[in-house]
Amino acid sequence: MTDKPLSSMTIGILGVGYFASYFIAGLRKGGFKGQILLSPRNAQTANKLAQTHNCSIAVTNQDVIDHTDLVVVSVKPEHLQELLTGLSFKDDQIVVSAVAGISVENHHKTGPLPQTLIRMIPVCCIEAGEGVVPIYPAHKIVEDLARFTGAPVTFNTEEEFDLSLAASCMNGWLYEFFGSMTQWLENKGLPSETARTLVLHNVRGATGYALLKENEDLTSITNDIATEGTFTLKGLEVLRKHQGIIAWDKALDEVHANLIRDN
Repeated sequence: MTDKPLSSMTIGILGVGYFASYFIAGLRKGGFKGQILLSPRNAQTANKLAQTHNCSIAVTNQDVIDHTDLVVVSVKPEHLQELLTGLSFKDDQIVVSAVAGISVENHHKTGPLPQTLIRMIPVCCIEAGEGVVPIYPAHKIVEDLARFTGAPVTFNTEEEFDLSLAASCMNGWLYEFFGSMTQWLENKGLPSETARTLVLHNVRGATGYALLKENEDLTSITNDIATEGTFTLKGLEVLRKHQGIIAWDKALDEVHANLIRDN
């Protein structure tokens, strides 16, 4: 493992797609000023990131590995083997994988990776410097790097990490939920900007209040608010009747079952 301080390390990105875009934007927004070297394959995205976030573009993928201390691999699972074919990593290199659903063991079976392989979950909110960054196994340098983009959370086992991956999928589901609520308000006559503001800041306020009440069970917060005779309880009863809450559990079950099978 490299003994360089994070500030003097060069970060390489193999697979310049959505996660790389979130991650690099989050790093720069969070104040990371180190060098970032991008793989050249997705030229349009790489050029945009280079111009917007002060990155360099390598000639080849091997060039990324040869000139960096920490490499972030961010491709779809089905493309990992193709990406790694013919590449040669340095023994002391740190590799951070944002490839979903592939265990550490199966990463090593897929290609010639160095010993230090850390899994990280790509979540779009890191572009805004918000949310958590799940990491397995714990690694100080990777955690310090992730801290530029959000709050790193480490896990003791890969099974725990996979649960966090399932939970992270909620990030994508929530936007459709927000959009549905916003559309309802618009259909009732609110201007779209006002409807969007109401929905997003109500949600932000709810999460902020829950974080403030860190020692209180989350369900008990609902029970304290949705008391007999309130409009909140009337709406909650409708959601429960139509399994609006249970449906989220079922979605998590489905994702988790697929993760276990694919790993």
